[in-house]
Amino acid sequence: GNDLFLVAVHELGHALGLEHSNDPSAIMAPFYQYMETHNFKLPQDDLQGIQKIYGPPVEPLEPTRPLPTLPVRRIHSTSERKHERQPRPPSPPLGDRPSLPGTKPNICDGNFNTVALFRGEMFVFKDRWFWRLRNNRVQEGYPMQIEQFWKGLPAKIDAAYERSDGKFVFFKGDKYWVFKEVTAEPGYPHSLVELGNCLPREGIDTALRWEPVGKTYFFKGDRYWRYNEDKRATDPGYPKPITVWRGIPQAPQGAFISKEGFYTYFYKGKEYWKFDNQRLSVEPGYPRSILKDWMGCNQKDVERSKDRRLPHDDVDIMVTINDVPSTVNAIAVVIPCILSLCILVLVYTIFQFKNKEVQQNVVYYKRPVQEWV
Repeated sequence: GNDLFLVAVHELGHALGLEHSNDPSAIMAPFYQYMETHNFKLPQDDLQGIQKIYGPPVEPLEPTRPLPTLPVRRIHSTSERKHERQPRPPSPPLGDRPSLPGTKPNICDGNFNTVALFRGEMFVFKDRWFWRLRNNRVQEGYPMQIEQFWKGLPAKIDAAYERSDGKFVFFKGDKYWVFKEVTAEPGYPHSLVELGNCLPREGIDTALRWEPVGKTYFFKGDRYWRYNEDKRATDPGYPKPITVWRGIPQAPQGAFISKEGFYTYFYKGKEYWKFDNQRLSVEPGYPRSILKDWMGCNQKDVERSKDRRLPHDDVDIMVTINDVPSTVNAIAVVIPCILSLCILVLVYTIFQFKNKEVQQNVVYYKRPVQEWV
């Protein structure tokens, strides 16, 4: 569960008048996240926030200072160190599989497992890593390993969304997990069939809480299901063809709704589609690059990723084979010949050699770089 000390400090901040912070390293961030509590030091963003309300402390510690400064002093004095933990979790490859060097992926490579919106932040998942983004910027300390943030959640998840009650739901294969903040609900994972017999048992591609109708949508291949969270059952008449959502791709890998609720964004591969919730169709000019528009990648990064050759790409190879006669007729002229006779013999020899010469063979063949498995 969450560390009681960190929870107490977070709630004390609210009691003192602090709102949630946009700094992911702050104790007042929207999510409780692990920090080193030994020699704990209040993060700088929280110090600035509390001092903006109550003012900075005076240099000498005076017991006659007004009471509001005492809680700040107590929080500050119970610690000496800011959490170094947040930048650390993704970096130690020590406990990771030795077959992988532990290097962090580059978000500009794309090809994510899924993307989702939690509390207004974009979360991007790839293999055993995830990123948090705000204002098209990757937050400091990311990517982070999924296991170090959501204990018990496996790598390579298929889909994720935030429920109406604020809990996060993750899907992989035929199972799903429910988390409250960063803590798994007891008894999970559960089988996907518990959500309804009509859902595909092998898993889903994308999950979306669609606020315009207050329902949850599950997408798989060329079909989709509308799900009623209260009744814990799919609505009658589903599944329906995905073409109802005019213009979006089959088997989307992620979806989230805009903050104002006017648009829904669908993600697949390295592209995204902007869906108008009123007109029920994709906006003109889409799909566009999700790497440039959402991840803050520049054109150079995108082109470099695009130019990477796929394992099954074929190359044309030209091989030239030269056949050279194995014997050469050497004529030893013992007696000096007349110059004109030598020229005639030379011309005659060249003519005969050309007629008998084995023509060169040029072989073109196509070979795959790797077998497609």
